[in-house]
Parts: sequence; C-alpha cells; structure tokens
Amino acid sequence: MDTHLELGSHRMRSRPEPRAEAGYVELPAGRLVGIGAVAGIAGGIAMAAPVVIWGWAHDAHRALELPMATTAWLFGLQHFSNDRNLWGSIVIGAVLLLAYWIGSGIAFVALVDRFLRLAHPWSLLAAGAIWSFASFVFFWTVLLPIARGGAPFREPTGVVEAFTAPDWVWTLGFTLLGLVTALCYAVVRRRMFFGRETQLEQSPRLAHAA
Repeated sequence: MDTHLELGSHRMRSRPEPRAEAGYVELPAGRLVGIGAVAGIAGGIAMAAPVVIWGWAHDAHRALELPMATTAWLFGLQHFSNDRNLWGSIVIGAVLLLAYWIGSGIAFVALVDRFLRLAHPWSLLAAGAIWSFASFVFFWTVLLPIARGGAPFREPTGVVEAFTAPDWVWTLGFTLLGLVTALCYAVVRRRMFFGRETQLEQSPRLAHAA
C-alpha cells in the first residue's frame, strides 16, 4: 500500500508544471497543443463563415464550395462544382481544412506563448491581426500558386462563376481567422492564469519593500 502511495506521489511531482519567469507563465506543451487546436478551429470556422455566406447568397454559387475547392485544388478540378454539392469532395475538403486550421492555431499559440510571451488581451489581438495578414499573404501568394494557378479558390481566366469567392471575402475571412484565434487563446489563458501572473509581478516588489 505504501509503495502505491509513493509511486502516485512521485508521478504527481514529476508532472510538468507551467514555467513562470518574470511575471509570465508558459503553457505546458500538452495544453499548448490542445488550446492551439481549439483556437485554430474557432478561427477557421470564423474564416469560413464569409465564404459560406457569400456562396449561399449567390445563385451561381454553392454554400459549400470552400471544402470542394480545397479537394479540387489538390486532386483536380473535377472535384469542384458551382451548381451541385459533391459530397465526397466536401467531406475530404472539410478534413483538410480542419487540419490546416489546427496547424495554424498551434503555430500561433506557440509563437505568442513561447517566443513573444504575450499575455495582455490587447497585445494578443494585435498579434492576431498581424497573424491574419501573414496567413493571407502565405495562402494567397505562396500556397495557392503551387497548383492550378490557385483555381478554384481563384480563377486566372477571370470568369466570375469559377471563383469560390471574390478577394474581399477572402480578406475578411482571413482577418477573422487571426482575430478569433487570438481572442480564443486570450480568453482561455485568462481563465487559466487569472491572478497568478499579477502575483508573480508583485512578489519581487513586495520582497524588495520588505
């Protein structure tokens, strides 16, 4: 019985604790990945919303063109349609988008937690705005040209019906991606460490006053 208690206490002691330095508390690696994934999915849903709404509101487009476009960009334009839902393409595209959003969220949280070490909500939102711009530039000018000239996300021929959505919709979507990802992380971080970082900042001052 004593042996089991000792083993249990050893495991509790060996569990990694958040690093706390200079008034800042780092997330444990496991929580960083989990929170980043959730924040990325939230940001991705916000990004997809303008594209879905724009497609739904236009007769020449479909609401679920975004996941179809993702599949078609990778595997061929026969997987995309403006006038009918290709459900196999939609499911595959949704999974690919989910992976992209999760990767984006984890990368953002790792950047602001491990390197920039930001905790204030306004600082995180500013970082989210910069992340929006960087993500859009990467997606639009680096990633899309790799295959099919960016079609069917964008169409080099300029045929409106071949677009998934116009540029302003994508700009709005990526703006929401960064801001919502940052907001989600800021809310979760504040709930986890509320009061703790303030105490860390004040403890050196109290010690010096004493």
